[in-house]
Amino acid sequence: MGLQDAQTAQGMATRHRRSVKAVMSGMDKINALWGKMIKGNQIKYGGYGTYAEWYVRKLKETSSWVTGQLGSRSFEEKDPMDKAEVPYCFIDQTYGVSEKSVKTNRAAGSEKLYDIQKENAYNAQNALYRALSTALYSNGTDALSPVGLAAIVGDAYETTGNITVDALKAYAGITMTTGGVSAWTDGDPPTGWDTTYWYPLVQNVHEIPLVVETGNKWSAEAIYDLDWMAERMTYSADVSGTGDIVRPDMALMGQDNWNTLKGILTKSQLTYNVMLGDKDATLSNFPNVKVNSLTCYRDDNVPADKNGVERVFVLDSKSFYIDSLNTKGEGLIEGDWKQDDPEVVGGVGVYKANLALVCKTPKAVGVITGCND
Repeated sequence: MGLQDAQTAQGMATRHRRSVKAVMSGMDKINALWGKMIKGNQIKYGGYGTYAEWYVRKLKETSSWVTGQLGSRSFEEKDPMDKAEVPYCFIDQTYGVSEKSVKTNRAAGSEKLYDIQKENAYNAQNALYRALSTALYSNGTDALSPVGLAAIVGDAYETTGNITVDALKAYAGITMTTGGVSAWTDGDPPTGWDTTYWYPLVQNVHEIPLVVETGNKWSAEAIYDLDWMAERMTYSADVSGTGDIVRPDMALMGQDNWNTLKGILTKSQLTYNVMLGDKDATLSNFPNVKVNSLTCYRDDNVPADKNGVERVFVLDSKSFYIDSLNTKGEGLIEGDWKQDDPEVVGGVGVYKANLALVCKTPKAVGVITGCND
């Protein structure tokens, strides 16, 4: 290898290594929940085995008060915890710079060659981000993809102004509903769910109780619906099943639902001359909207239900974390560059990661269906 070729090869390898940090720093911009986990350092490194495991309370018991007089105690060994597990999933994305590009652009200088590498690397990064963004909402049917929000809410869907969750829906290996859910009802657990500590809040926009407006439509009652979800999904530590307080802080919705929510606020601005927005009082300028404890975000990857009806996800981001088989030194995203493989004509780079997306309990996630009208 000539001196110029050696310098070019070294430069391309160096730039690939630098780009790994750029890929990682860009993960917090994929969507709001990924951003919360990355910025909040909600990552566990050094996992092992095929599954990420954690435990959640199974028994609901209350101690009895006693007289304090002389007596005897009885002892019983119990099985108080359920094991939850989700699979570690692997992803990689490759890109290449052909020998033709290397040879034909040497005369234009190394920077031209690095531009070609940069363009291909950007494309690879975007492909990785799209896969991660889609995985966040997965319904758990793809064993190679992390288990996402749709699976945590039992892939709930609307049927004739009501909510439906099919029978035998499970999350993390624990069944949420054996017989299915056909309507929202309060209770402990609500009708249709198997256990007190392991169910999401699934509700249809037409069935949310005690709304102020009439008509039961997202277009009229979005703020009331979100407020009700925020209050109903707040659980004290002794009823959450995790030992932590659950208080939702995010709502994720698609473009149509977001524009409808903005429309309600914009109408309020025009009706009452109240400037709701940035400090310059710009009409209809809402980068995000705060309702009760919820910060509402537009995310174009939020999927409709299986009938094509739009839905809005509500969640407590503190109940989520990323679990990886990598060590902290390896980081969440790794990268390799190779230009001396005799089977490869040119240079090739790869970005790769492994992770499990963990939600401590489905009680930290809710969904509103029927949001088309």
